[in-house]
Amino acid sequence: MSTETYWQTSGTSDRQQMIDKDNIVLVSWDSVRADHLPLYGYDRNTTPNLEALAEDGLVFNDPQVPAVGTPASFTGMFSGEHASGSMEYPNPQHWREANADRTFLPEVLQDEGYHTGGFHYNALVSSSFGWNRGWDVYEDHMWDADDSTESGWKKRAHDALQQAGMGNFVVDLKRTAEGKTPPTWEDMWADIESFIEEAPEPFFLWVLLIDTHHPYYVPEEHHKWDQPGIRSTYAWNYAMRRHRNLVGERRNGIVNAYDNTIRYADTFVGELTERLEEAGHGDAPLIVHSDHGDEFGEHANYGHRPLMYDTVTRVPLVMDNVGESGRIEGPTSLLDLGSTILDLAGSAERLGDRPSLLGDERSDRDYVTVQNVMEDGKRMAAAVGAEWKVLYHPEGDWGAKRFDEESWEAYYRPEDPMERDNRWGDHPVELEEALVEQLNADLSEVSSGDEDLDEATEERLRELGYIE
Repeated sequence: MSTETYWQTSGTSDRQQMIDKDNIVLVSWDSVRADHLPLYGYDRNTTPNLEALAEDGLVFNDPQVPAVGTPASFTGMFSGEHASGSMEYPNPQHWREANADRTFLPEVLQDEGYHTGGFHYNALVSSSFGWNRGWDVYEDHMWDADDSTESGWKKRAHDALQQAGMGNFVVDLKRTAEGKTPPTWEDMWADIESFIEEAPEPFFLWVLLIDTHHPYYVPEEHHKWDQPGIRSTYAWNYAMRRHRNLVGERRNGIVNAYDNTIRYADTFVGELTERLEEAGHGDAPLIVHSDHGDEFGEHANYGHRPLMYDTVTRVPLVMDNVGESGRIEGPTSLLDLGSTILDLAGSAERLGDRPSLLGDERSDRDYVTVQNVMEDGKRMAAAVGAEWKVLYHPEGDWGAKRFDEESWEAYYRPEDPMERDNRWGDHPVELEEALVEQLNADLSEVSSGDEDLDEATEERLRELGYIE
């Protein structure tokens, strides 16, 4: 929607200016893989509201994330460049240093006259990790009341168990015993509503929903498919990520729980579009996407520790009110997301020299790339084409599938969507060249970070499984 006159009053009167721009809304779902949405062929109706949005919207058929893991992926999406930070180091100092010289999307939008607001519950993109740059309102809920391990002897005991590799076991056991449910989008809905009602225009609203992140538990009234209760959910959340051989027949219940979280996140889309309409912003560009997917044993992994398979790299991307409709075939990189939003804002700026995904700037790509930095500068990467995907995993146990030696893999996607039949040698040589080029691209050295985590951040990271 084109806004009314907006007076920028954050400085002296000579900075006041009339701006006629669109309000823009970005909804990010944490951990949602594309093939669990009916828009991408799933046989369950997990996203009725997104389906309705897509009827007159723009759907991208094969979006690939910049990286697997929330801060690595959003670094790419908000800067237009692959991350140099590593998911192996969930430390605030590491990520602040890794992104110190980058310009993030909200910073550019502020320069363009936008009032920016971000809302979420994910510690890895919290203020302590340096993600509050460029925001007029940034609510990461890190200081909300929680059930932390507190202080004194409880804290010392917890630290000792952490040193013995049992810290997460204690956290999960505690949550299992107490049966406390994870935070939901409803817990921050009042703040989001206030922003929509009160923010000066034009505004940029970003909401990251963590409801779809494990442990996969949403309010019981939203359990469309049968799943375990809250205590069993915590117990099996621990087991699936650390003792995968115990999952067995319980996999179906875990998948049901995951699908319930997606349908619950979809109810947010319905509530949001209704609220925007009521506030007179029904024509505002709206983008819905995910930062990465999740695995359910397809490659000996549960969750989303870095791997290069489509289960964790291919995500949904749907846009509405962007001046186009239909379906875009072929691989798309979410490295272009930030530039697309700047295009919608009427800005000539582009992040990382990446093009917009809209209009004349969008072009068919032969391939897009995905990259995760691991320990000691090692990298895993993928080059994704329309028919073939080639990828490389370095030797090591990355908390997911173990690779006893470096692994070069190629998959013919039309016949092998789950990427089980490695056909290295049959792939197009151009894709292999692109993969090698990505693996050899310049990479800034970043320290692992030795900053102590504050208690609230540590607790939240353990709950999300980022600290083992």
